[in-house]
Parts: sequence; structure tokens; C-alpha cells
Amino acid sequence: MPPVQTTIYTSSHDSLKDSILKSWKYRSLIWVFAKRDLRVKYAQTYLGIGWSIFKPLLALGIYVVFGHLLNWSTNDIPYAVYVLSGLIGWNLFTYIIVNGLSATYESSELIKKIYFPKSILPLSKTLVGLFETLVSMLLLIPLMVYYDIQLSIKIVFLPLILLFNIAFGLAVTFIVASISITKRDLLQVLPYLLNMAIWLTPVFLSSTIFPERFQFIFEFNPIANVIEMWRWVFFDEVEFKFVWAINIFICLVLMLLGFYLYSYRENKFADSI
Repeated sequence: MPPVQTTIYTSSHDSLKDSILKSWKYRSLIWVFAKRDLRVKYAQTYLGIGWSIFKPLLALGIYVVFGHLLNWSTNDIPYAVYVLSGLIGWNLFTYIIVNGLSATYESSELIKKIYFPKSILPLSKTLVGLFETLVSMLLLIPLMVYYDIQLSIKIVFLPLILLFNIAFGLAVTFIVASISITKRDLLQVLPYLLNMAIWLTPVFLSSTIFPERFQFIFEFNPIANVIEMWRWVFFDEVEFKFVWAINIFICLVLMLLGFYLYSYRENKFADSI
């Protein structure tokens, strides 16, 4: 008769390694929660999954109209292509943050009934965000064909850029969630911060329209680097910058720190939500 395995749960805090291993052990739940979210998201809508196509197209149309009216420069890249390539990274970043932060409160009843690593909640939202990112990338292809833009050979680095994008979104999500679980003031301010941040990120405008003395904002803004790296893998016109490598390293450190803080405080979630 095989020995019986016993799992003991205590109130003591896990190390970073143990927290990662626990999340891996419960990885099947990430997919379960992601499928649930996809079904709920498009339930009782006429367009259904078509909203994943319509929303980026609507945003693209709005930005293109304003871009042409204001005659914004886009570094020799057609404006519609420039905007959509920026929206890919920006939408994934904001989706992970906004939905990752709300995931804990959405699953409050489940958290109070059973045990599972709470870190899988933001991770499941990331899978849903990845689905919408894939749709946006598919929309970019016909635009590039229309404007006769050749896809760069650098597209082979796309998985790395995608991981960087996800890592930065999760870093913000884990850090903010670990702080706001007891003090929710930051959750009230965060939407305004994101709305302001898009103006400091080259999503629908180029950093060249700002005075030279303000260029450092774009050089050291991690999400601005993410957006530029998306364009770097798509277009030959964009050159690699060394500061991106520095930002990737900082982002990975912040994600691990945020993951540890989130896991460290997750035993307080059931009492605080």
C-alpha cells in the first residue's frame, strides 16, 4: 500500500521558491479560471467574441482621426500601423493590471471556501489578455499588407517582448494588490494614473514631438520601452536601444519582488475582502 501524502497548511509565510512551486502545482486552475472569464466576458452579447476585434478597431479609428487632425509624426511608419502596434502592448499591460487587481475581489467567495495560491488569479487574467493580444496582432497583418510593409526578421524575438510586457504588467499588479488589500486608496487613484501614463508612452504619438529635455521620460519609462520594443520586432525602421536591456532586468526584479509580497500577504486576503 503506497504511503499517504499529507499536506499541512500553516499561517507561516512561504519563501519565494516555495511560492513559485505552489503556483506551479496549481497551474491547472489558471486555465480553468481563464476559460471561465472568457465565457463570462462574452456571455449575453450580440457580437460575442467579436468584441475582441471591434474594441481595438474602435480605439484605432479614434486615434487615427485625432492623429491626422493634429498631424502627429510617427517616424516614417504609417499612422494606423503605428497606433495599432502601440495599442497591442498598451492594452495587454493595462488589461493585466485592471483585471488582475479586481480578480481577488471577484473571487472572494471562492477564496473564503477553499485554499489555492492567490497568485494564480492575476495569472489567469493574463491568459485572457493574451487572447485579445493575439487578435490585435492578427488585425495588424492586413494593415501591414495594405501599406506594403515587410515584416522584420526580428519577429523571432516576439516571445521575449511578450514576456517583458507580461512581466511588467504583473509586477505592477502584484505590488499594488499586496498594498491595497488592506488600504484601497491606491485602487481609486490607479485609473487616473493609467490615463495619464498613456500620454507619456508612445502609443499614438511619437516621443519626438516632445522637447529634447523631456526625452528622458521615454528613455526610462518601462512601458514606453515595451511599446518601442513591440515596434522593433515588427519594423526595420526601429533600432534597438541598450536602455531596454536595463529595463528588462529591473522589470524582472520588480516582478519577483511583487510576487513575493503578494504571496507573503495572501493569508490576509480572506479576512480583508
